[in-house]
This record gives sequence, C-alpha cells and structure tokens, in this order.
Amino acid sequence: DPQDHPQQLEENIQKAFGLQRIHVVPMGERTTEAERLERVAQYTANYLSTIFSSNMILGIAWGTTTSAISRHLVPKTTHHSQIVQLNGAGNTENLGIEYASEILMRFAQNFRAAYHLFPVPAFFDRVETKNSLWEETSIKRILDLQARADLFLYSIGSVNAGIPSHVHTDGYLKNTDNAELKRAEVVGDIATVFFREDGSYKNISINQRSSGPSLEL
Repeated sequence: DPQDHPQQLEENIQKAFGLQRIHVVPMGERTTEAERLERVAQYTANYLSTIFSSNMILGIAWGTTTSAISRHLVPKTTHHSQIVQLNGAGNTENLGIEYASEILMRFAQNFRAAYHLFPVPAFFDRVETKNSLWEETSIKRILDLQARADLFLYSIGSVNAGIPSHVHTDGYLKNTDNAELKRAEVVGDIATVFFREDGSYKNISINQRSSGPSLEL
C-alpha cells in the first residue's frame, strides 16, 4: 500500500522525538530533487492555509524552500494578522532586501496580512555591532514580534543538499566562515543559525554574529 509508508514513517518520527504531529510527503523512487522541493512546497502551502488565521503572527525565514512555498500559497483572507522576517538577508554583495521582501510580500498579499522586514545583515562582522543594534527601538520591535509569533515557517539549510541552501551559495559566507563551520562539525542551519549533527548549537562562534533567532525559540 503506497499510503502505508509515509504514515508508518510519520508514526516512527513522532514517537522518537515526542512531537505532536508529523507530515511526511509521499515521493516516488525516481523523484528528482527539484520535484521533491515543489511537492513539499505545495503540501506545506496547503497545510499552512489550514492553520494560519486571523490575529496570528507568522515568522518566516527566507530561503530556497520558503520561496517555493510562497509560489504555491492558497489564497485566504485573514484579519489583523502579521508576517515577520526571522533573519536578516544582507551580505557583502547587497542588502538582500529585494529577495527577502519578495517572499514576505507574497505571504502578506496571500493572507491580507501586514508584513515586517528585518533590514539587517544575515551575519554581522562583529558581535559588538549586532549587540548595539539589538538595543535600537526599531529592531527591538521586530525582535518582539518574532518572540510573540504563533507559527514559524523555515526549512533546514544544508551544505550538501541536491538543491543547495541559499545561504551557502550567494556570498553570505566567507572562506574563513566555511572553515569554522567545518571545524565545528556543522551539518545545517535554521534561519542562519548553525547546528551540529546531535542538534547542539552552542559554542559555534558564527552564531553569535548571526541575525537569526536562537534555536531555543
């Protein structure tokens, strides 16, 4: 039974990690990486429309997958809802505002929601600069919205994915950063906050310079 496999996998994952709900998207054996991305994006977009409603805050981390999801959204009118960007998009080449804002704008238009950009670099050069900026009233407002979000939408970025994570391909990381990630045995990131294979993320120095929220959140 082709339907049995994803249901069994969902149950196994749910029990292993003590999670409330798991969704596994069925795939054929010969499905390409691009097809997988589109199927997951479409499934997620449909599911999101069933759980996001009026008076809610949705936090979104920009990236390859969330961009794909934004193209499959199911139109739904909500009231007094808000969309907030979880991590900055600026890098050494540009501020990244156009890329991040395009994604957030699609969600905002789809749900008739207000949206809030986070106009900061993805990674700061110095921890001190980030700490100072985090004290600014305008930035605190965004951080407060992130902390009060009802839902978070993000994907897990990977260095070795068939479709590479946006953060690993578009000038966000320097050679020294990549060397540091290798030394720290990093396997992926969530909203530009990196973690190891066992899920730990403390003592990875680049995380102190990241604009993304702590994985505790």
